[in-house]
Amino acid sequence: MALASMVAVSLSDAQVAVLRLEMPAAPVSTGETITIPIVIDGVTNLGAFDVQVSFDPAILKAEKVEAGPFLGSSGRQVNCPHVSADKGSVRLTCVTLGATPAGPNGTGVLATVVIKPVAAGTSPLRFERLQLTDPPAHLLVVQGEDSSLTVVRGSEDGFAWALWGPVIGVSALILVAAAVSAARWARRRRGP
Repeated sequence: MALASMVAVSLSDAQVAVLRLEMPAAPVSTGETITIPIVIDGVTNLGAFDVQVSFDPAILKAEKVEAGPFLGSSGRQVNCPHVSADKGSVRLTCVTLGATPAGPNGTGVLATVVIKPVAAGTSPLRFERLQLTDPPAHLLVVQGEDSSLTVVRGSEDGFAWALWGPVIGVSALILVAAAVSAARWARRRRGP
């Protein structure tokens, strides 16, 4: 029992880092390509991370995921052995090697996810896998903040201006020409 209470006390006293997605302030449109930073707040001596974010594949399509500048910002060399952008999720695992220098502290962009909305709706974005360690591979306490993204119908889903624009333009010219011709005919008929 004493060991369990020591573990509970050490976890409650530990600094909790927060991992969050920096979402757009307004809804995005289908057809756009957007970049969503994955930001870490309040971390100490970060040495590695393994993060997976899931989403609704009927609404969003992952284009790519890549490491941000934060993990290597203290001068540690970064290696990302696992990078995947699959249907419904993205995953990125990055590590640093060696005892020195220490890992970065504070707040920064851990990774970026490039997403293309493919249908209107609201998709949750959830941290399915979330593991951070210090350089000696001790687990760090981290909490993920899930989010959501609202997608509205974009212009490519609406009126096809590229197709209908020229048709409308030619039709307008024909109507103007017909109006001018009718006006001339009416003047001739009235006489001098």
